[in-house]
Amino acid sequence: MAGVEPYAPCPCGSGQKFKWCCHKVESFADKAQRLFDGGQLEAAIKVLDEGLRKEPGNPWLLTRKAIMQIRLGDPEPAKGTLREVLKKNPKHFGALVLLTRCVLETEGPVNGAGMFQEVLSAVDDNDRPMLAPLGRVVALLLAESRRIPAALKHLDLVANLGGDPEQSAAQALRQLEATPGASPWVKDRLRLAGPPEQLDDRGFSQFEKARLLAAQGHWAPAAAIFDALAAHDPGGEADYNLGLCRLWLGDETGAVGPLRRRSRKLAPSTEAVDLEVLCQQIEPIHPDDRVEHVQLIWPLRNRDALLTALRSKDDIFDDGQAPIDPGDDESPLTDNFVILDKPRIDKHDGRGLTPDQIPRILGRIAVGQEIVALETYDDGRVDELGDRFTALAGTAIAPAHPRTKVLDEDARSNLALVWEWLYPAGLEPAEAERLDHEQRIRMLRDVWPVTPMPYLGFRTPERAARDGGAEIPLRAALCQYEQDSDPDQDGPAFANLRTRLNLKPEPAIDPATVEIESLPLARLASVSAEKLDDDRLVTYYRRARRSMMNRAMEAAALAIVSRPSLFEQGKIDPVSVHSDLASLTASRGDMATARDWLTKGRQADSPARRGPNAPLWDMIEVRLRARSESPESWVPELAIVLERYPSDPSANQIILMNLVEMGLVRMSPNPDNPEDILLDSRPLQSVLAEYGPRVTTASGRLGVSATKPEVWTPGGPASGSGGGGLWTPGSGGGNPPSGDKPKLIIPGR
Repeated sequence: MAGVEPYAPCPCGSGQKFKWCCHKVESFADKAQRLFDGGQLEAAIKVLDEGLRKEPGNPWLLTRKAIMQIRLGDPEPAKGTLREVLKKNPKHFGALVLLTRCVLETEGPVNGAGMFQEVLSAVDDNDRPMLAPLGRVVALLLAESRRIPAALKHLDLVANLGGDPEQSAAQALRQLEATPGASPWVKDRLRLAGPPEQLDDRGFSQFEKARLLAAQGHWAPAAAIFDALAAHDPGGEADYNLGLCRLWLGDETGAVGPLRRRSRKLAPSTEAVDLEVLCQQIEPIHPDDRVEHVQLIWPLRNRDALLTALRSKDDIFDDGQAPIDPGDDESPLTDNFVILDKPRIDKHDGRGLTPDQIPRILGRIAVGQEIVALETYDDGRVDELGDRFTALAGTAIAPAHPRTKVLDEDARSNLALVWEWLYPAGLEPAEAERLDHEQRIRMLRDVWPVTPMPYLGFRTPERAARDGGAEIPLRAALCQYEQDSDPDQDGPAFANLRTRLNLKPEPAIDPATVEIESLPLARLASVSAEKLDDDRLVTYYRRARRSMMNRAMEAAALAIVSRPSLFEQGKIDPVSVHSDLASLTASRGDMATARDWLTKGRQADSPARRGPNAPLWDMIEVRLRARSESPESWVPELAIVLERYPSDPSANQIILMNLVEMGLVRMSPNPDNPEDILLDSRPLQSVLAEYGPRVTTASGRLGVSATKPEVWTPGGPASGSGGGGLWTPGSGGGNPPSGDKPKLIIPGR
C-alpha cells in the first residue's frame, strides 16, 4: 500500500490531516492491507487487533477491521466494531455509512431507515449530498419490502440531498410511482398538516420545529415532537403528522394508530375514508385473524408407488416437475401435484360453465427423492387434507407424524375472499374472464358481507351496518373493491351492496373546480375527464399516466383525442396518448382497434414530426404485436423496421432503446472500464435467425439467417460490404465475426 501523504486528509475519516491523526498506526494498516489483498483475512484482522492494543479506539484500524469482518460474512461483529468508532467520533462518516449498510443487511430496511436517520442527524450539512447513494439503497430495500410510502419519501429525500448527478433516484422514483401492482392509496403523496389554532406559543413553536425537521428528512426526531404534542389532542393535526412521519420511516404498524385516530376525528368525509383505506392496507395481520401457511413433511418409503397413487386420482392434478430452488441451475427436481376440492375438468372451452363447477386448489404436494411435502393453510383444511393424503399414500410414506414447517402467514378474512382455480385445458380467454368476474361479484355479494373483519372489531359488514358507527371503515372497504372493478359491469352490484349496508355513493367531484394535482390518486377515476377544461385535462392525463392509473388514463386519453387542438397547440404529445390507447385496448384483446389507434396517432402527428417520429411508431407497433402474436408473425416486421433506417443516427437510437426494453439487446458495464457500456445483441440475432425473413430485399440486407451474429452499437463502425451478415440498425451489410462468440463493441472506441 502506498504511504499516505502527511498533509493529506486522514483515511480514517476524521477530517484531520494524516500527520496529526493516524500516522502512528500506518504500519499496522499497511501490513493488514497486504494480508487482506492476499486473501488472508483472519490474519489481517489479527494484525489490526495488535495495532488496536497499542492505539485503542483508533478509527482507521477499527473501520478497516469492520470492512474485513463484513468480507468474512460477520456483519454482527462488524456492527460492534463500528460502534466503537462512533463512541469516539459520533460524526465519523465512513463508520456511519458502513454501520447503516450492516443494519440494513442484518436487521432489515425499517431498522436500516432508523439508522439512516441517525446518520442524517450526525453529518454536517455540507456532507449531506454524500449520503445520496446510501439513501437510495435504503429506499430500494424499503420498496422491496413493499413499504411504498417510505420508499417514495426516501427517494424524494435523495433527490433533495443532491449528490445524485445521474438522477438515478429520480428514475427509481418514476418507476416506483408507475408500479401497477401498488395501491393508489400507498402511492399518494400525503402532506403534513399545519398547526391547529388552539396551540399556545410554546406548542406552536414545537409544532413548527417538527415540521421543519420533517421537511429536511429528519422524520424520527420530528415524530418524537409530534408524539408529545399529540398526547394533548388525540386525532388532531399533530397525531396525523406523527402517523405520516412513522409511515415515511417504514414503521407502518406504528403509523396505523395515529392515522386511524385522525380518520375517526374527521367525521365521515372523503379524507377520513381515504385515511382509513390506507390504515386497512398497511396494518399488520391481527393476532386473532392470523392463519399459518404450513408444510407437512413425511419421509418417503416408496416414491414410485406414491406417484402412481397420486396420478390415479381425478381430484389431484399432476403439475409436472420443477426445481426446488428455481434460481439454482443444479437444484434437484420434485414432482408436483395440486389437491382439488372436486374432480378436475380435463378439457373444456368454458361455455356454459359456472364458477361452482371449476375445481378450486386446496393445497400442493411436492414429491422429492427422500421426502414428500404437503403445503396448505391451517384455516381448517390442514387436518382434512393431511388425513386425505395419508390415506391415499398408505405404506408409500413412513407412518410417523409429519414434521411441520411454517412458511408464512395470512389473514383468515383475506383467505375467505380469494380463490385459486384449476382451469381446464382449452378454456377460452373470454370465458376465463367471465368466470373470474362472476366469482368476484359472488364473493362481494355473498361472502364479504358475512365475514368477520378486524377493521370492524371482528363484526361482519352486515352486523356493523346494523349497529351503526362504522360508516368510515365500511366505505373504505368498498372503495378498495370499487377501485379494482369495472364501473360499467359492476356498478349495479355495488349500488345494491351500498343500499344493503345503508351507504350512499361516494361524493361526486366537480370537474370545474377540482384541483387535479392535490386530488387523491384513487379518486382520479371518479372525475369526468370529458368535462374538464383543457389545462385540467392535460394535468389529469399526465398524473394518471405517471402513476399508471389505467382507467383514469384511458378516460383522459379518449377525451384528449376528441380535442385535436391540444395536439395542434403542442399541449400534449400525440405519440404518448395514442400509444397508451393502443396498449390499453390491446390488453383487452382487441388488436384491430389497437392498430387503428396507432394509425390515428401517426395522422395526429404534426407534419414536422412525422418523419422523426416514424421509427418510434414503427417500434411501438412491433412491440404491440409482440404482446399477442407469435414470433413468426412479428419478427419479420421487426426485421423490416431494422432495414428501414440504415443511416439515421436518431432513428437508430430510438430503435436501440426499444430493443433494450424488449430484452433483445442487453446492456452491461464494461468490466475493464466502468464508464463504458457493452451492448450484446445476441438475443436479437437469435430471434432474427430463427424467425426472420428468408428472402433478400432489394437492398440485399435481409434474409441470411444462418450466419453468425455481430453486435451493433449506435454509431459503431459498419462491417465490410461483403454479404452474409445479419443486419442490425446502422451497421449495413457485414461479414460475420471470427470465432464462436459474438463481438462486443464498446461505444466511443
